[in-house]
Amino acid sequence: MISASMAYNLLSGNMKQSLDRVASQATVKRDAEYYKDNINNVKDVDDFLGDYRLYSYAMKAYGLEDMTYAKAFMKKVLESDLTDANSFANKLSDSRYKEFAAAFNFHTPAADAQSDAQEDDLIGLYTQSFADEGKNAAAETKYYSNAIDAVQNVSDLVGDSRVRTYVLKAYGIDPTYVSKDFLAQVLTSDVNDPNSFVNLNGNDKYKALAAQFSFNADGTVNGTAQTATQKDAVMEQYNLTVPSITTSAAADYNKAYYLSKIGTVTNVDDIIADKRLTSYIKTAFSMGDDFSNAALRLVLTDASYASLLDFSNVNQSFNFNADGTINSAAASYAAQTSDQMKAMSDQAANTTGYYQSKIVSITNVDDLIADTKLTQYIRDAYSLPQSVSDADLRSVLTDASYASLLGYDDVHSAFNFQADGSVATGAGAQTIAQARATSSQVRANLDYFQTVIPTISNVDDLIADGQMMNTLRSAYGVPTSVSDADIKRILTDASFAASQGLSALNAAFSFAADGSAAAASGPQSSAQLMDTTTFYGVRYADAQNEAIDEAVANYKTRMADDKIKKVDDLLRSNAAADFDKKNDDLPELYDMALRAYGLTEQDVSRSMFRKLLKSDPYDPDGYVASLKDERITNLVRAFNFGADGKISAEIQPLPSAVMAKYATNYKSRMLMGMSDGPLRDKASKDATKAVDAFAKGMAEVKSLDDFLSNDKLTSLVLTANGLDPKKYDEETLRKIFTSDPSDPKSYLNTKAESKFKEIVSDFNFDTNGNLTRAKIGTVQNVGAEDRTEQKYVQQTLESQEGETNDGVRLALYFARSAPDITSLYTILGDKALFQVITTTFSLPTSVSNMDVEKQVSMLGKFVNLEDLQDSKKVDKLMKRFTAMYDLQNNSGTSPALTILTNGGTTSTSLL
Repeated sequence: MISASMAYNLLSGNMKQSLDRVASQATVKRDAEYYKDNINNVKDVDDFLGDYRLYSYAMKAYGLEDMTYAKAFMKKVLESDLTDANSFANKLSDSRYKEFAAAFNFHTPAADAQSDAQEDDLIGLYTQSFADEGKNAAAETKYYSNAIDAVQNVSDLVGDSRVRTYVLKAYGIDPTYVSKDFLAQVLTSDVNDPNSFVNLNGNDKYKALAAQFSFNADGTVNGTAQTATQKDAVMEQYNLTVPSITTSAAADYNKAYYLSKIGTVTNVDDIIADKRLTSYIKTAFSMGDDFSNAALRLVLTDASYASLLDFSNVNQSFNFNADGTINSAAASYAAQTSDQMKAMSDQAANTTGYYQSKIVSITNVDDLIADTKLTQYIRDAYSLPQSVSDADLRSVLTDASYASLLGYDDVHSAFNFQADGSVATGAGAQTIAQARATSSQVRANLDYFQTVIPTISNVDDLIADGQMMNTLRSAYGVPTSVSDADIKRILTDASFAASQGLSALNAAFSFAADGSAAAASGPQSSAQLMDTTTFYGVRYADAQNEAIDEAVANYKTRMADDKIKKVDDLLRSNAAADFDKKNDDLPELYDMALRAYGLTEQDVSRSMFRKLLKSDPYDPDGYVASLKDERITNLVRAFNFGADGKISAEIQPLPSAVMAKYATNYKSRMLMGMSDGPLRDKASKDATKAVDAFAKGMAEVKSLDDFLSNDKLTSLVLTANGLDPKKYDEETLRKIFTSDPSDPKSYLNTKAESKFKEIVSDFNFDTNGNLTRAKIGTVQNVGAEDRTEQKYVQQTLESQEGETNDGVRLALYFARSAPDITSLYTILGDKALFQVITTTFSLPTSVSNMDVEKQVSMLGKFVNLEDLQDSKKVDKLMKRFTAMYDLQNNSGTSPALTILTNGGTTSTSLL
């Protein structure tokens, strides 16, 4: 009999040749062909267990041949959810069962029309689409504004598709059906001539459009194609009508319109007759679009009625008598117009921005005192009179006793200066919370200013109010050297203000030269007007957000588990889907899906949508791919339907069972060799966090690019498979993953570590880096099927070699198992592995009678777990083992066979 040492050296010297030799054996080849031809024809787990050739082949491949008889037991293993730590397979101490369960798809994610992640993505895109409308409208408006100024002939306009589309959409005209020639004739028409082209051939929309251009009859221009007023009218029309929501630009146009019209109102009926004014008021006060104009009139003129409807704030924001006329007794003073108040608010906001950006870098009180803007801001916030000099302020900030003496404890406690003016190491002049509190106080003072200013009838009243003056000085950066008397002159004398560099301050108020403020009689005082426009700015999007929220809630309700079973369920209308009438007018699921991916019914009809959902969006030669529209591809990938129109499982880059396997392996490797204690506990927590992050990260992966661009994902996969992430950059990994596994000359088969073949087969990426269903089998995925065949050949090789020499079988088994050994307990719990170690190092048989912890401690003196990850060191160890085996075993018995098969039984004890 050939020695174990020689046999092992012959085999390990060219393992591929040895395995190929076994694979080519007639019986092995027939069994492999039968398995490959039939495994994915299996209908369910019972069908699999009932086909002995398939079942026994797989059991032998995973080293479970001796458990083939235990079908009921193995059924529970195969049906285990490996993502559940308490599942049957996960609770078995023998890891072979988990590996066996992971190789099959008998426990796959439940079929679902849309997974939670897919639903979240679609809803996110749907919600974002409304915000994008505003951005798109702004971009198109900017383009139009620049392009129209350069137009010198009508042909320039009609020849620019973006400009042409812009003007047509602005007036509700579909660009698809308008020829360039027709539009040119419209734009060069004289709208005042009843016989002009537009008046004879165009409708009201075309007439309104033609009125906003100044082309000559021959298409030329005298200067520009539009006056400034015409240009703004088109841009306003576009922003008001094209987006399906009120964008920020549209809100600004509405505000400008309101401010331009409200001052001309002399009776409440003027407001009621103007749709834009009533819409503005209803939006500002959250009254709802369905609130009738008749009710609005009563709210504005009848305080009791307004109170009854809980709209007293609306009534109090206007000065109408019961008959609808303006209450002149409620007149205020126009020390500031609403525009001036807005300008001052903006100025104050800029000052706050300056303060918050600067205060974080202040580490010494002297730096703060040297900055007038900062000291004025502090005086405003804490109502410090101008009599408190910079020197006094320094003392207040650094000396608690001095601050208390002056009654400014709150100022001192708002900062962190030490007695020498410095701050503690690592600290700042203020914490974020302190700076926020200071800014909050400044905003409160501005509110006070805006509340009081309508009551100021003379500049002297303003000068006399110290709190208002502090706000004024802070907002406009008025130095302390500028006296109150000087400020009075600045507010009443534009020339003097200019000489002091404070023209902006003068422009912020409307005081006459004698210091008086004109009485203002109108439907709203400046303060009331300011409130209304502010409310509108805050609430104009509320209604549309509420509508979006309602649509999203309905979408989630209808897409809930068990409600969508087939494509027709998804396409069913809200009215037909349930008995709830409340959702009948909400957007349909179909429309929401289209909008989310930037599509319309013109792009994808219902019949086309049905056909798309029954097609495979991951098939490069399929119907979806043939359309070459990324929007459509992403739309179809947001749902999970089969060719029969019924729901299926979502395609994932990694099967859930493989994810679970990687998670377990990663944790084991991160804890490898660590003893119990705080360090191991921390490593365990860190590993758990990494695994959780991996699961979340993989849920976002839609392509190889997504995977490779995330170092945390690639690092965990490599580590879990015993590879050092530092050795593989993104370019190398890309070469590996895009290699053709079937090409013996590919990078994967010639340059990469052998472990990568298994990793690449685990992922559902094709060689172009796209997700594919081609690797997914009904019962077993392509990669798992190939590994099963490889394992079967390996097991057969070991069995055949064991028939002539048990030492060879033990060596081959240990060499195959070594890379997955991450704990000495694994060796201790596996008699075959333990036999190799005791033989290699001539340990006495009495070792097995020692206490378990002592056995582990002893093993640690001979085995370095890190060395087991190195194939060269493992090979060297096996050469030593086979040599020692040859010395110690001269009998013809087969102890190796007994050990490897656990004496005819396999442990099934639970952890």
